[in-house]
Amino acid sequence: MVYAISSQGRSVMSFNWINVEDYTSDIFLLMDRWLIRCIVHHYEDHQNFDENLGIILAYNPTVAWYFGKRAPETMEKRDRLIANAPKGLTEKEVRLAEDFVFDVLDWAIVLVDPDVMNSNCNYIYNWDKDRLLELADFNDKVVLDVGSGTGRLAFAVAPLAKHVYASEPVDMLREYMRDKIKKERITNVTVVDGTVERIPYPDNMFDIVMSGHVVGDDYETELAELTRVVRNGGYIIDCPGDDDFKRKGPDSELLKRGFEYFYHKSSLGGDIYRYRKEVMK
Repeated sequence: MVYAISSQGRSVMSFNWINVEDYTSDIFLLMDRWLIRCIVHHYEDHQNFDENLGIILAYNPTVAWYFGKRAPETMEKRDRLIANAPKGLTEKEVRLAEDFVFDVLDWAIVLVDPDVMNSNCNYIYNWDKDRLLELADFNDKVVLDVGSGTGRLAFAVAPLAKHVYASEPVDMLREYMRDKIKKERITNVTVVDGTVERIPYPDNMFDIVMSGHVVGDDYETELAELTRVVRNGGYIIDCPGDDDFKRKGPDSELLKRGFEYFYHKSSLGGDIYRYRKEVMK
């Protein structure tokens, strides 16, 4: 059986950031090891995802080879998905499986298509940088932006900061930021590979550590790592962009860990909560 997007609408996990018809399975050939691991291992509980991914891998041997070559730790599950894929599907049926997976993975697809990310992701194009700048004094500070993406936060504070380090695990996004730095002759932003769980810097290096959409999968691990690299008296800031999501209130996990919050209603009607914590060691 092939599971496709229903006529009633898109996947419950979709952000509507892409038109699935604009992409083919070749988009996977732009993804790095970190993204492939996420795609293969993080959707076991999502109804029908593995079945449709298995169809893509079974009917696109180049993509299957690339997954194994780029992320060898996924090979065991990759092979299992391929073995379980139905045989004899038509080109149309395979395309339905692709559409289903692309719809779920719109967040991943925009990560390897930064121009689409900037133009289609409402939390980027609808964002006012003053929402970040009012949270702390960035003048002459050494700042780390974790999960930097296309550099929304990093480039906003660069004119003020002494130096900004932009940590980002996705290859295409790092290259996008480096191209922007070169084109605009920005001299105080350094782009590095890293995740919120493993920041490639020593203890107590930064005056301010900020992020936008990376904290929440494992609060203890993530916040411990952010705290580790912040100097005594420095700040951890979580500053998401402006979207249209209706939130019921601030993040209770952050509040009970000592964060204060700042609320505003976005122009899109979303309930936006920003967070700040002064770190005392």
